[in-house]
Amino acid sequence: MKHKKIFLSLSLLLALGSTALADYRFELPRNVSWVTINPSGQADLYYSLTFNCLPEGQAIDIVDIGLPNGSYQLESARAKIGEAVLSDIRVSEYVKPYGVEVHLDEMSIAPGDSGTLEFWVHLTSMLNQDSKDEAYASFMFSPTWYGSEYVSGTTYLECNFVFPPGVQADEPRYHENEFTEAWYDTVDNTPVYRWVMEDANPDEQYFFGASFPSKYVSAGAISRPAPLLVRIVGGFFKAIWWVIRFFLGNIFFLFFPAIIALGYWQNKKRKMKYLPPEVSVEGVGIKRGLTAPEAGLLLEMPLDKVLTMILFGLIKKGALEVSSRSPQLKFKVLDETPADQPYEKTFLASLDKQGLAPEAKLQALVIDLIKETNAKMKGFSRKETIAYYKSIVSQAWQQVTAAQTPELKTKELEEQFDWMSMDPAYNDRMRSQYGTGDVFLPRWWGRWGYGGGQTTGGGGSTGKGPSIEMPRLPGADFANRMTTGMEGLAAGLVGKVDSFTGKITDKTNPVPVSSGSGRSSGGGGCACACACAGCACACAGGGR
Repeated sequence: MKHKKIFLSLSLLLALGSTALADYRFELPRNVSWVTINPSGQADLYYSLTFNCLPEGQAIDIVDIGLPNGSYQLESARAKIGEAVLSDIRVSEYVKPYGVEVHLDEMSIAPGDSGTLEFWVHLTSMLNQDSKDEAYASFMFSPTWYGSEYVSGTTYLECNFVFPPGVQADEPRYHENEFTEAWYDTVDNTPVYRWVMEDANPDEQYFFGASFPSKYVSAGAISRPAPLLVRIVGGFFKAIWWVIRFFLGNIFFLFFPAIIALGYWQNKKRKMKYLPPEVSVEGVGIKRGLTAPEAGLLLEMPLDKVLTMILFGLIKKGALEVSSRSPQLKFKVLDETPADQPYEKTFLASLDKQGLAPEAKLQALVIDLIKETNAKMKGFSRKETIAYYKSIVSQAWQQVTAAQTPELKTKELEEQFDWMSMDPAYNDRMRSQYGTGDVFLPRWWGRWGYGGGQTTGGGGSTGKGPSIEMPRLPGADFANRMTTGMEGLAAGLVGKVDSFTGKITDKTNPVPVSSGSGRSSGGGGCACACACAGCACACAGGGR
């Protein structure tokens, strides 16, 4: 959807102003940001913003994001919703002085829907000389926020600072607001500060600041205060400019109400990064031997789908069956012996007497599995390993395509389904490969929760004797049950994926350091406006 340009008379604008603004209504349940300072003194900014487009609002087609300063490199900006890359990123027309707008295009969020936008951008300037300690570099950051006319509810606000490599755990200082937790990443050799506000106001500006010894970054990356006389004169003209901006801003608000569209896109994968930082550290070579669920974690698949892969492994081995799909998803343990993976044994042990799988126990299972997968990846190349397991998924479908008979296609399904289900185009491929003719049902079908199919003579025997009757279903019916059935299992295991994943992410980061580590009583902070000499902060909020 393009920007709406309204050319109406002043009187008509005044009459329609409140109606136009009322078209956009949304919630911002999650606002997660990461500011990473690199050795050059520059910064990488990452956002994960989750939006709920309210039913009474119009579709969200553009998302505006306020930025700390004008040093951002627009060509470095990247954005996506799930696996959909968004390439139309521009300088924002509405967020001033610094901001960008991400056009969602076909990923626009419809009324009643929700989605998560991930955004990355590089800033060449972020650091200032600390106003209380010349040996320290200081920076302040304010996560983007939105106008109260458009956003409602509360926000889980999380802000993370990653200091340059080499900074010791007790050297950084927080400013004004003490961090919620801190830890030392032993892989990257850097402290990390995290601030968490469970019930923040999405229309309010919050500041987070810190400083660290300037010796860990390039000297030229730190802005130094100008001479006193220059600052006095500059401050005078800035004061005049702020007065002018105040009146112009109010005039604009009173007489030319803007239509603000906020963009939001759907990613049921992690709008949160549930893998701990260590798993992303590049090593050497491919880590072979991972199971499908472990590979699914490495590929950062949605956790509800990872759980369905664990479930399928148990069904395939004959350890478990789906005893009921509706109104509640229930299971029956058949034989615990085939469950040879620790996470499979944990899954079976998590079932209660009614055959239900409590979410809290599933979360504990996934947390352990993430930690185990992370440990297995130490010393191996994440990039090469991901490519390797993507090739396994691709090869599984190639074998299905090459199968010339229904029996061979069923054989591939029996042996490769866990890898086949990992393909992003799983639904389309299942319909194209199995959606026509009759499909002979795999041996685990009866434990899948659908019962048996029809039977047919012939086709099930390769010898000269009487043919064996094999259960079958019409291809369209089979493909539909294999696609919607997978989605139903995922929904039955995990209610709200964002909430489920969020609780896991909180546990899969390294244990914070003790309360006194890396803290100071005020540090070299600057409780200041955005123009101060000792900090850099995001002055821009609002937006669509």
